[in-house]
Amino acid sequence: MSEFADSKRAALERQGWHCLRCGTNIHDPSCWPGRSGHHRQLRRAADPDVRHSPANIVELCGSGTTGCHGWVHQHVAEAERLGMIVPLGTDPRDVPVLDWEGRWMRLNMDGTATRLTAMEVATLDIDRRETE
Repeated sequence: MSEFADSKRAALERQGWHCLRCGTNIHDPSCWPGRSGHHRQLRRAADPDVRHSPANIVELCGSGTTGCHGWVHQHVAEAERLGMIVPLGTDPRDVPVLDWEGRWMRLNMDGTATRLTAMEVATLDIDRRETE
């Protein structure tokens, strides 16, 4: 398998086979017509060390134009605020992401995720990121 395929598999396992944004079961193709790996930081511009790593990949329902994957690409500012898009020049390992259950977490290179503590969540500057 390729690094990207391995990272998509790790993301699916980390997310319990659910879309990161809406929580839809994406394990069973009959439950949703499609899923896709999303690079939180654009693959063409991302640092090669993290480009296809599990820290930069999440699984979303739909494609780049449909479902939650489409939503992310159509609502860039909000997706960035939620950690689903990482600005260029920022390391995806340092940008937490919000999942469908309201949990903020940092995605690790080994395919796991580390949930943020209540204090870490309280110090996230979500409002500032939203207005920039």
